[in-house]
Amino acid sequence: RMRYHLHYRTPLDPDGQTAPPKGVPQPQQPRLFARPCFQQDLRFVQLIYAHAVETGTGTFEIEAPSLEEITQRWTNIVDRGWPFFVASPPEDISRVLAFAYAVQYRDRAAYAKTFEVSVYAANTSARMGAGSVALAEVLMSLRTDGAREALAFIGDSYNAASIGLHRKLGFQHVGTLRGVGEKFGKLLDVVVMQRTLARAKPADAAKQT
Repeated sequence: RMRYHLHYRTPLDPDGQTAPPKGVPQPQQPRLFARPCFQQDLRFVQLIYAHAVETGTGTFEIEAPSLEEITQRWTNIVDRGWPFFVASPPEDISRVLAFAYAVQYRDRAAYAKTFEVSVYAANTSARMGAGSVALAEVLMSLRTDGAREALAFIGDSYNAASIGLHRKLGFQHVGTLRGVGEKFGKLLDVVVMQRTLARAKPADAAKQT
């Protein structure tokens, strides 16, 4: 089963550590609490995702899934021990500002240590870093449980916010699938980003030199 790590979070560096302030003193952002997603959170998850489906191109779903469908998806993830986290403010941990989760990239056994991640934030939490907090916790759980690679497939090559979020957490752009989706009457690309989670062993590093 997946081991969960509950922490208060401030802005994160790519390794999930608290990023020190640079330059002149800056106002601190509100701290957020990353925690596992429970069934009672799913009504908020459904609302966040429905807004993304109906107004954005980050997901290529056309119709927002029902709460029942979201519940089934969540069950399929957590029953397999995969991480599903939400970000909440410490003053109200029942409030969900963002959610993130991971699923095995493909079912074949050779992909057992490669995961695809997804993250969505409420439109009311813009610039709070909620998506980063939730996704950072997912990455930490994956790495703790021995996952090696994390992949992100981001809808729309003009989706600067999502691309920037993943880049901040250590993902690199590894490719673009051109015109593979169509939504709102437009052909859309998919940006593929990747982050290595496992640190190379000395012997493995020597082979690469």
